[in-house]
Amino acid sequence: MSRARRLIGEAGRFMAVGAISTAVAVVLYNWMAYAPYGIWSPLHGHITISYILSHAVGMLVSYELSRRWTFKQRAERKPGEGFVAYAVINIITMTTIPVGCLWFSRHVLGLTSGLADNVSGNVVGLLISQVARFYLFRTFVFHRPIHYTEVYDDPAAPAEDGADPAVGPVVGQISEEPTAPSTGDPAPPPRS
Repeated sequence: MSRARRLIGEAGRFMAVGAISTAVAVVLYNWMAYAPYGIWSPLHGHITISYILSHAVGMLVSYELSRRWTFKQRAERKPGEGFVAYAVINIITMTTIPVGCLWFSRHVLGLTSGLADNVSGNVVGLLISQVARFYLFRTFVFHRPIHYTEVYDDPAAPAEDGADPAVGPVVGQISEEPTAPSTGDPAPPPRS
């Protein structure tokens, strides 16, 4: 599979995971912040706290789906190994981008309706942060695995210098040419 196809596949899965985790976060946010249809909410009217808590739950959903599906070929060896980096990246992007957009919309533009809050925080802010997260997760959390052939020669490749491909180059092979004992370089010709 080509590198471009892998990248497009990862980006598509990442967007799907983002959509699922965002849906979870948005539903929780609207329930906690606005108590729609008269449903009791412990945080009714606490906009920023509701936003942060609901998106923390969305982050947990996103991490598990990313680890098991989006970056499954890149996933860490042990479950939870990259969660700290994942959480730090999420917290930084969540506080700097969507919460910043929400704050700007409410306090600078004076838009205080539920619709304005959702558009600024859950649409504009999350779309911008999604691009940043994809790059940061691929770079710092779900590293590209190292393939055997990147470290060692491909065992199926033709051997160089007559070495057996199954064994590899022979270490300590005796050369027909004399070598200097300390460096292994060809020995200087004898002086007469």
